[in-house]
Amino acid sequence: MTTTAASQRSSRGSGGILLRLATMSVAVMAAIVGRSSRRVAVQAFTSSSVASTHGRAASAAIARSLVAQRHDLGGVVGSIMFTPPSSYSSALCMSTASSTALSSEERAALESQIKAKGDEIRSLKDGGADKAAVAPLVDELLTLKAKLDPDSVKPKKKKGNNQQQQQQKKKKGGGGGKQQQQQKQKGGGGGGGSEDAESDYITPRSENYSKWYNDIIRNAGLAESSPVRGCMVIKPWGMSLWDLVRTDLDMRIKSHGVENAYFPVLIPKSFLSKEAEHVDGFAKECAVVTHHRLTADPSGEKGLIADPDAELEDPLIIRPTSETMIWNTFKKWIVSHRDLPLKINQWANVMRWEMRTRPFLRTSEFLWQEGHTAH
Repeated sequence: MTTTAASQRSSRGSGGILLRLATMSVAVMAAIVGRSSRRVAVQAFTSSSVASTHGRAASAAIARSLVAQRHDLGGVVGSIMFTPPSSYSSALCMSTASSTALSSEERAALESQIKAKGDEIRSLKDGGADKAAVAPLVDELLTLKAKLDPDSVKPKKKKGNNQQQQQQKKKKGGGGGKQQQQQKQKGGGGGGGSEDAESDYITPRSENYSKWYNDIIRNAGLAESSPVRGCMVIKPWGMSLWDLVRTDLDMRIKSHGVENAYFPVLIPKSFLSKEAEHVDGFAKECAVVTHHRLTADPSGEKGLIADPDAELEDPLIIRPTSETMIWNTFKKWIVSHRDLPLKINQWANVMRWEMRTRPFLRTSEFLWQEGHTAH
């Protein structure tokens, strides 16, 4: 409201447009730097009201005010908004140095030489010339292009190193072909092997959609496989995306009068037994906790084992969904109609033992929200 009113007042004078831009610039700069945005905005809006009576004099006053405010901000705004990165500046200078050094006549001469050399190479290739005969001409063409624009010529990749690496891999692999195949089969849905993790190559989507999806996840740094089969490690960049989605959805959910709560990740098996029809869809995917402690194997062969004396009377299910637990709680919270409506939302992780997994789409453990309401 204040911004709109100030803009309307400033637009009446001869310096209205300048003042509106100045006002917006100061507000944006102050917001970015995070220093006394309210004070700076008030100064700008107060100055903008002078425009209707003082015209150019007010514009000059605003300009001086902006300069003073910029100094007050310690030059941080300039470094953020207006100064390009040093790497960009150096790259820009390198890429434009050669082109600016050439005159228009020199550029025209180089372009004509490049065209003639290209036509010569084309005619030789069409005539079936040998690669050895064409190679010197190609080098000359690249030299001419480098003179015209150094950025247009990419450095050649050294083939020798790649060939040596491939030979070393073959030597190391030896007769272990079967072992490698077994390891790949065991990897299943684990999210790719070490070779995939090191490579930044992205498979074309038209060639292999599944591989393309996994390559995108890996190269974007969103998630990676974990030691637990079917589970993934969500990396900071992927988690930040989830945080944005969660924050936005949480605001929308709460706008309907819903409150957040949290319920245990372990659910007694007896609870699920009461809802046999509801659980039937994912009963085969439930992870079950049967013991409440470990003990050392007396024989020493297996290290730690589940303590036979610590078996649970009622096994616990790692939460596949929370309906049974939440509604068991609701019956204590709802005593009369005055307790309605009851609107509860939960942000949590759930466990469903998936056999074929895919990051973010289908994993054994995943993040979600579930809403439960009683009316």
